[in-house]
Amino acid sequence: MRWRFLTTPSLALRLAWVFSLAIVLVAGFYLAVQAVVAHRFGDFITQQSLIGQTHDIAEAIHIDRNGQLSVRLQGQDAESFDAFFANLKYRVLAGDGQVLAASDGELRSLLPGMSTQQQDSFYRRTEVHGRAFHVAAVRHRIQGRDYWIQVGRSDRFAQLAQEAIVPAITEAVGIMATLSMLVLAVLSYWGVRSVLRPIRLASQAARTVGQNNLSARLPVEPLPTEIRPLVTAFNEVLDRLEVAFGAQQRFFANAAHELKTPLALLRGQLETQGERVAPETLSDIDALGRTVNQLLHVAEVTGGRPLDKQTVCLHDMTQQVTGFLSWRAQRADVSLQVVRSSPDVRIEADAGELFVLLKNLVENAVDHSPAGGTVCIRLSHQGLSVEDQGPGVAEHHRTQVFERFWRAPDNTRTGSGLGLAIGMEVARAHGWQLVCQSSSLGGALFGVRFCAEGDQPPGVNPGPNRQAGSSSV
Repeated sequence: MRWRFLTTPSLALRLAWVFSLAIVLVAGFYLAVQAVVAHRFGDFITQQSLIGQTHDIAEAIHIDRNGQLSVRLQGQDAESFDAFFANLKYRVLAGDGQVLAASDGELRSLLPGMSTQQQDSFYRRTEVHGRAFHVAAVRHRIQGRDYWIQVGRSDRFAQLAQEAIVPAITEAVGIMATLSMLVLAVLSYWGVRSVLRPIRLASQAARTVGQNNLSARLPVEPLPTEIRPLVTAFNEVLDRLEVAFGAQQRFFANAAHELKTPLALLRGQLETQGERVAPETLSDIDALGRTVNQLLHVAEVTGGRPLDKQTVCLHDMTQQVTGFLSWRAQRADVSLQVVRSSPDVRIEADAGELFVLLKNLVENAVDHSPAGGTVCIRLSHQGLSVEDQGPGVAEHHRTQVFERFWRAPDNTRTGSGLGLAIGMEVARAHGWQLVCQSSSLGGALFGVRFCAEGDQPPGVNPGPNRQAGSSSV
């Protein structure tokens, strides 16, 4: 059976529960042993207790010059025999069996008919005045003479004592177990948290590792020796990943560079042939060159190149992008509309990378819009969105559209499948979020969130949108 508290994800809570359970089990075991001992070894405990009282009485015996014997008990011992005279008795006997002193003044032996020689270290149950008593007798040598001291305790008195003591002990043990459990639980939780603090720091460091920060490594020194091999192995994996990722990026860059120049030369040679070259051939070469340029950009963005951030006017950047793509929109018979929530929206960004991100989103929207359609670009301090009236993106494909070289199964348009992937890399480099949703215009919406988690770029969270201005291209 697997107990629920052992499945909690917190190691500190697990240990606190286990330690607390251990205390409860130990306390329960102690009480069980006490109960068994009291039940099965009650007579033995009573015998030892009575023998101990005979020693106390022997120490209190006083013999004067005339040989007269008296017992001078002090404090609690005297009060016990006085207050419980009917249930607690003692006798002091001489060697001939004569009773020399008694707790209740009754000079009769508690073991009548038994010689003193038989009473050395003797114990048994008997009756005194018709009541059941436990009686112990022990010989003591005092001032050169032997005396026999008898101590008797009634069954009822022993039962009352047990009934009074056992609950008190049980309650005390229960309170101590509860307090100990609480204290140990708190100390265990605090102690384990302090022990695991280096692991939490290592977890925080692990979250900083990414494709733009592959050189980061987890700290090893502050970690417990049991965890160090795991973290060391993880750092070695990061070393191998960094090498492999660097080799991949170099391959992209080198391949793109090697292809770029021959393609330019090939296009120049074909252009000199004039009408003998089919326009489709030049178009294919242009598409191939565009793919090569995109590969170069992918290598730059994912290679960890630092961003040159500056204050950028988002509306001016959008006007540059729409102006750059106006010929493409005119050719596709698509109108470009810019909607601003504020007349002056400025953000901190790398202007070149922001241009590429916005260009790729608008270009993708134009390519997927029908003739006579509209692409709407909404701008705000929280983010931006690009909407089209095309076929949209199926919900199960909305995360795949950002993968490199991914194309929808039913897509017949030309393209490399890198534009949105580059946009995602640019957004990640800036710490932004790029999402794909359905548009109220009927097509797809690509939204970029600049702001804190929870705020939405315009259009992503449908609702009233106050428009400070709009323009069309």
